Amino acid sequence: MNSIIARAAFRTAARQTVQQRQFSVVQSLRQFARSFEHAPFERLPTASNPAAADWGRQMKKIGSQAVVYVFFFPSFPI
Repeated sequence: MNSIIARAAFRTAARQTVQQRQFSVVQSLRQFARSFEHAPFERLPTASNPAAADWGRQMKKIGSQAVVYVFFFPSFPI
């Protein structure tokens, strides 16, 4: 009886190592699309904290763009 159980366990272990993953069209298309990436995706390190937002700089940039838009193209907004 012991040899039968051992043989069955060996068969299941052998079957599990040979068994392949189920084919997925979506996963293969994703791998195909990722092969076109010029640089592989890497997660950013979490060791450093993200920089705080600089709202003054953002407003200055938007304001200068608005000035250029209004003074150099005065009839464009109409």
